[in-house]
Amino acid sequence: MNHVKKSISSRSIDRRSFLKSSAATMVAAGIGLSITESEFALADGGNQKTTSQEVVKPGTCRGGCGAGCQMNVHSRDGKIVKVSRRVQSDPDITRVCNKGLTHALRVYEAHRLKHPMKRVGERGSGQWEQISWDEAITTITDKWKEVSEKHGAGANAFLKGSGNMSPDAHHTLRLRSAMGATLIDPAQDRVNYAAFPPALGLGAGKGGSGRRDLANAKNQILWGSNPAEAQSQMFHYNLRARTENGSKLIVIDPNYTTTASKADMFVPVCPGTDAALALSMAYVLVHEDLANEAFLKSKTVAPFLVKDDNGKYLRLSDLGKATAGTPDDKIVVRSAEGAVGLPADISEPVINGSFVIEGIKVTTAYDLLLERIEEWPPEKAAKLCEISAEKIAELARIVAEGSCSINIGLGLDHITNGYPTFASILAMAMVAGQFGNPGNTGNGFMRGGAAAGWNPYALEYVSDAPPCNIFYGPALLNCFESGKYGDKDINIKTLYVWNHNLLGTQVGTAKWRKFLEGVELFAVADVVHNSTTEYADIVLPACHYFECESASGDSTQYVFHSAKSAEPLYESKSDFEMSHMFFERMGLEKYSYKTIDDYIDAVLDNPQAKAANVTWERIKKEGAVASFEPDSRVFGQEGKFNTATGRLQFYLETIKPDGGNWGQTVDFMKERLPYWEPPMEAWRDSPLAEKYPLNFTSERSKFKGHTQFTHISWFTELEPEPYIVVHPSECKKRGITDGDYVTLFNDRSSCTLLVRCNEGTRPGMAVIDHGWEKDQFVDGFYCDLLSHSITPVVANSYYFDTLVEMKKANI
Repeated sequence: MNHVKKSISSRSIDRRSFLKSSAATMVAAGIGLSITESEFALADGGNQKTTSQEVVKPGTCRGGCGAGCQMNVHSRDGKIVKVSRRVQSDPDITRVCNKGLTHALRVYEAHRLKHPMKRVGERGSGQWEQISWDEAITTITDKWKEVSEKHGAGANAFLKGSGNMSPDAHHTLRLRSAMGATLIDPAQDRVNYAAFPPALGLGAGKGGSGRRDLANAKNQILWGSNPAEAQSQMFHYNLRARTENGSKLIVIDPNYTTTASKADMFVPVCPGTDAALALSMAYVLVHEDLANEAFLKSKTVAPFLVKDDNGKYLRLSDLGKATAGTPDDKIVVRSAEGAVGLPADISEPVINGSFVIEGIKVTTAYDLLLERIEEWPPEKAAKLCEISAEKIAELARIVAEGSCSINIGLGLDHITNGYPTFASILAMAMVAGQFGNPGNTGNGFMRGGAAAGWNPYALEYVSDAPPCNIFYGPALLNCFESGKYGDKDINIKTLYVWNHNLLGTQVGTAKWRKFLEGVELFAVADVVHNSTTEYADIVLPACHYFECESASGDSTQYVFHSAKSAEPLYESKSDFEMSHMFFERMGLEKYSYKTIDDYIDAVLDNPQAKAANVTWERIKKEGAVASFEPDSRVFGQEGKFNTATGRLQFYLETIKPDGGNWGQTVDFMKERLPYWEPPMEAWRDSPLAEKYPLNFTSERSKFKGHTQFTHISWFTELEPEPYIVVHPSECKKRGITDGDYVTLFNDRSSCTLLVRCNEGTRPGMAVIDHGWEKDQFVDGFYCDLLSHSITPVVANSYYFDTLVEMKKANI
């Protein structure tokens, strides 16, 4: 390693030399002789002649998809040579996707960060010099102390993504808590997290059948979901239910995707109109007497009485029979004969009607829902959604016919009207009674989806930590010029980012760079050089998953061991090691766990893990420990839901904005029930639509996990550079030919890339694979085009709410 330091340590290096040096160092270190030969060895399964013995250890993929797949990691002479599928006791969990198979290449990728680096030119200029770990840690922690003393602890900020979903990365969250620093949430997929718990309840319970329940579904609806690309390790459940059990597969999506190609029915809905489609389907259910009224009465808030004056439920305190705000102040319902009492005392409550009770005007929650549903007869929705009224009626009948699994995908999360869209689909499913029975399992309401007792986030906060701020990234972008996030001062002077390619995956990246102008120290820890490290002041090299020990238990009943299969390359360190160094330099050692063993022991120090005999010692010994045996139970089967009312809620009495108060105004009466309204930007009647007529969205690719696999050579051989996919008619009207270079642009920015024509892409749309890096574009960057609009209830990253225009590039 000394010869490497001698070559680059006391001089500035630009980005090209930096990457070239990375490749050269790998050759010098004897890793595969050359990148090409190393990849050949991997592709050949490592069957070259060798005298060394192959060692196989378990490893887990801990990146952004969240599947947490365990695999075999093969090494020789301390070097990782390939990855293979690891057999589990449950054959359904024996899996690895094509990205997972390339992890050995990622370990030795040319973009690997080798040493701590300090910027010496302008931000983004690509000029660094190598520094020691001691200098890097000292520089960062001295600045944290200085800023905390001058501006308060909240002027230091931390931002973590999903690049390493395991305890070794979560430990830094604990550091942030101990410091009292601000947490910036990247706010990705927040509609998904904000919509499900209020409607269905927090958590789906341990045990249960998990995704196996899909086999019991007569019909599966994949709505805004493309698991063939985005969750390839899970898609076999959907396909087996179809091929082995005769389940009908329906895909609702604007574009003809890989998943749609496997479907029995493809519904090409107009983007942004899904809520109207769901409400219209509910209209058909009601008007064709397909609504499950018995289910609505007993399992939902349908019979609850809503006060006209404030939208709150009628309670015993309103009748003088309890003290308001006490546990005894329970919600009441009404019988057809006029008796008012607790739901347990009135077996057949009314779900329709308006009444005056003790002088208080009330209406049933179900009647309020029906008012919204009545706005959407199929003939009206058909024009908006651009599908036939007959198709809408057919979809409604499919939902009502036998057990239906409705899987809401993140495609609906990424549009500014996503929150009412989720609410509308869930409400429609409640009207149909499609909860709590075998075959009803869907995304967001799946029992047995994670290991019992596995919750590293439980250690995120220290008990005596000072108060701290939590800012959602997209809301922060809309507030930072005012200096106020609601009633809180922003005033962020340092930002530490780890496991997140902020400037390579976020909305509003052009505005993020503007925000960073006021940040005095921007430090980034990552495995590889990327769009964010390019802009950092201090860069810290993190090691690969296979170069440190950890565990994961987020996606199956198992807790998986991830062993250390090779020593960290160069001077890279694990996220856990880095955080412990920070703890020590900040004088906060008492809050730190000294070793990863101590930390994972603490993660598993809870009743659920103990009851299942899940211990770190056992995990390391056995490699994979099942925390429960799957059974036939499904979500909601007991008829109890962990919501504010204990029932499924299509009406929300209380709404807590996701992202807190950033100064927004919430129309609570509107938000309590499902509704449709157009997206804020990407809509045909938008003021911008004439100038920028293309709806610009991204989609998941089987070759990328956010940006983690973007430069893997096996994938770049198949897709060497970014491209935009449009319908041939969009090229024709602009004089563009398939394979031309084009420039996409709007008021925010522009980027230049290839164009590909595909009749499966809806006219009026421009679709790019999510996960390309800035350095792969001819010019510009696609993330700079993205809107950072937010809605009052969910300050989410709305990736699909952007309009652009396209022209032939002059290159």
